[in-house]
Amino acid sequence: MKKGLQPGVRAFERTPVLHNMSSPPKTTVKYAGLSGLVANPRANPRGAIPRNANSVFGTALRFCLPKALLGKSPALILKHLGVAAVGDATRQLSALVNERANALALPEGCVVIADSADACVIWDDPLSVLAVLAKSSSSVWLRSKAPALHAAVQREQVVLLVPPLFTQNLPPPSSWKTLWTPP
Repeated sequence: MKKGLQPGVRAFERTPVLHNMSSPPKTTVKYAGLSGLVANPRANPRGAIPRNANSVFGTALRFCLPKALLGKSPALILKHLGVAAVGDATRQLSALVNERANALALPEGCVVIADSADACVIWDDPLSVLAVLAKSSSSVWLRSKAPALHAAVQREQVVLLVPPLFTQNLPPPSSWKTLWTPP
């Protein structure tokens, strides 16, 4: 049998690497982001949201843990929340955190961003803040993540970036606290 091309088969069909190439190696990809929301204000269903540089990419929400809870044990946190500890305090607090995280009007996941001066505070109750901190890593908040209570009480705050199309699910902007002062 002769090696080489077989009748009816072209050379590029026989080379498995070539068919996986989706773009030439020197291709430049550009992404304009969500700039259409600024160019077309009607695209934003919540006209009350300020259209500054951050609102192009989403709404920044700040969650600050009260200083009284920093470094505290689950039993002391339950006491601070006014909940009587029954059995294992860690399990009980984890259940409360999961319940509160499921009730928050946030998407299933949000990007954690660096501190933003214009971040709004919507939820400032300790359980909501603890729910967000316990389910946040240094880069993302995930509702389905198992709560990391020990890590949560070591962080003072986190700022989440809520996608623009999800902001319609947030409470009305009139209830937001835009001027933030450290607790």
